[in-house]
Amino acid sequence: MSRGIELSKYDYDLENDSAFFYGTGKKYKKSMDLDGIILDMSEDDYVMAIEILDASKKFNVLKADLQNLKSFDADIEIHKETIKIAMKITIVKRNNSISKCMEAVGLNSMNLPISNQEIALCC
Repeated sequence: MSRGIELSKYDYDLENDSAFFYGTGKKYKKSMDLDGIILDMSEDDYVMAIEILDASKKFNVLKADLQNLKSFDADIEIHKETIKIAMKITIVKRNNSISKCMEAVGLNSMNLPISNQEIALCC
């Protein structure tokens, strides 16, 4: 089953270098940490928010660039044993759009049900 969620908000903490993408209208159930990428899960076991620690390092951009975010997309594949997340950001730098990608894989230690999820945010 594939499900897409449109996120509505983005916060970036320049001092701590953490990016937070989230929506509204869902009830929080639990969080899962995939090596500094924290997935907040809703009661129906879908990703409702993503926090990325050390975001500038993970995307290989300057911290200041993350304040000029144009879009964020994430594809999340939940398998019986693993979770894979592929993320893409687009930033604006010198009036040009620049895209950067990153992937992370971790264990499905919370036994989440198998699914494919897509998350998007346009700024």
